Amino acid sequence: MSATTAILTLSCFLTCYALVLAAVWLRAVRALDCRSHVGHFVGLMGVFVPGVALTLAVFLAGVGLGVPQVIPVLALLLPGAVVVGLQAELAHLAASGPRPDAERLTIALGLTLAFLAWG
Repeated sequence: MSATTAILTLSCFLTCYALVLAAVWLRAVRALDCRSHVGHFVGLMGVFVPGVALTLAVFLAGVGLGVPQVIPVLALLLPGAVVVGLQAELAHLAASGPRPDAERLTIALGLTLAFLAWG
């Protein structure tokens, strides 16, 4: 397996895991009072700011220094930042244990395998 294939596979898995976490977050917020939805959305966007800022800083540094190897790093950094942000917000919304996390990881792995087999 080449490094490019490994990076693309891991990036695909992180993206699928972010989609699963986003669905879980939406379901948890939907169960709350309607008046708190906007506040939770703003909180989620606030959690994404450091990850997006780091991704943008790495991109600008790579372009400014002329480093072409920055693209694979960005392919992992952005979905990883989204996953970390969603995990942080889900920790505030609902109690999480090993079983729900294992189920989410299994669903994300299944989506990744289905996407890679389809593509």
